[in-house]
Amino acid sequence: MASRGLKLSKAIFDALFEKYTSAVTSTDVETIVSIYAADAKIEIPVGGPVHDGFDAIHAFYRDNELAESLEVAGPACVAGLEAAVPLIARVRQEGRLLELDVIDVAEIDEEGRVVRMRAFFDLEGGRVLE
Repeated sequence: MASRGLKLSKAIFDALFEKYTSAVTSTDVETIVSIYAADAKIEIPVGGPVHDGFDAIHAFYRDNELAESLEVAGPACVAGLEAAVPLIARVRQEGRLLELDVIDVAEIDEEGRVVRMRAFFDLEGGRVLE
């Protein structure tokens, strides 16, 4: 797919995920939702409900407990307007701190805004840290 307005590069996704992971770690919901287009969809985790549109996405991040920390764990794999990015999340579940491997797959529009985000992870596969 050719892009008219956006010069595609790995750097676009690197910057996007740096902003996203920093905002999740600091629980900055307004910055998190600022990366999304108005008609975006998220599925976090994959297999869970799809949240469709800015208001639903805002409510999802506002109403759910976010990861205590989220960081990029390796290079983005970019194909057209999509990228898969490996992340490490630290979350609390039942009083335990878990570390999870996450793969986020994001699709952006020609302005660099996320139109679809899917997060692949398995809580049962988390490593207990404390």
